[in-house]
Amino acid sequence: MEEQGSKTIAAFDSLFTTNRIQILKILLPMLAPKHQSGFAIYIKLLELQYTLTFLRRHPGQRLFGTEKQLSADFFQGDNTDTMNLLDELLPFSGIEGRAKIENMKNMLANMKKMQEMMEMIQMMQELFPEGTGGDNPMDFFTNMSGMSGMPGMDISSLFQMFGNNTDTTDTSETSQK
Repeated sequence: MEEQGSKTIAAFDSLFTTNRIQILKILLPMLAPKHQSGFAIYIKLLELQYTLTFLRRHPGQRLFGTEKQLSADFFQGDNTDTMNLLDELLPFSGIEGRAKIENMKNMLANMKKMQEMMEMIQMMQELFPEGTGGDNPMDFFTNMSGMSGMPGMDISSLFQMFGNNTDTTDTSETSQK
């Protein structure tokens, strides 16, 4: 991930510079320390001038070849691109920035898990429509014990049926009791 970020930075830097500016950057460390600060400002001024000229000559042109763009739905749906972006930003962030990025990644992962759980609940509602009482997906679990046509079926026996039983006794014996 860090390599991709470095490539993007290098592409940006090379797009908005010239060979002449690069030569000046190579000469900068060879100057006396008292002249370096003024020369560094001169180099940055040349870069700014070149950037402004370049952008005037190419208005509205895509500067980089990526098709990915930030949009309102960037943090919704399949958030793989968002997670990749956050991973690329991580190496260039300070301690506070890293903590915020990690929090955002955790939040997105939790949102994805929640979405998967909601999809599973909806699937369960479709499989057991008699156990649901309304449009709220959570009604499925609150009404699970009253499912008609499935005697002795409650939430704990469902978990046992799907393998989340920590007890080693036979589930058919416990459901008959």
